[in-house]
Amino acid sequence: MIKIFNTQLNGVFQKINNQETEIDIAARLLAQAILGEGKVYVKGFGDLKYFEEFATSSAERLPDSEKLITESVIDKTDRVLLMADVYDDAVIEYIADLDQQDIDYVLICNKDERISSMNFIDLSTPRALVPTEDFSRIITPHMMAMNYIYYILYATIKEMIDDENA
Repeated sequence: MIKIFNTQLNGVFQKINNQETEIDIAARLLAQAILGEGKVYVKGFGDLKYFEEFATSSAERLPDSEKLITESVIDKTDRVLLMADVYDDAVIEYIADLDQQDIDYVLICNKDERISSMNFIDLSTPRALVPTEDFSRIITPHMMAMNYIYYILYATIKEMIDDENA
């Protein structure tokens, strides 16, 4: 089972790696707020709600970031990092609100035909990976994929900030 999981997980990471251009554009968009006068607000949905704390409070947190809460006042200098395992009504409604306010955002989510966001990164975990004896599947690694994408974004943003401050 471990070999199957490893093979499948490497496939997820490869799909993420194939989005290098999208990830670079997303990093640039988020870095604009950090290097400018804005903040990066982080909002998670579903299983990825738990990633908000890591992205805003860990030792390797995004600079100038904080959790996006109802009381947050955001403007055009700010950027939003949205993370969701499923593109559902809650995510759609949140994006509609950001669009109405003309706030730039990055959406990290599993692919859905309804997604029209310009700054989209496919989470690449639409289903469980490991088959079981009863032909069902287990282990849907949303958090592992998000962590991988996050660290690519983090490193790219850090490099941009360091270049700007050099």
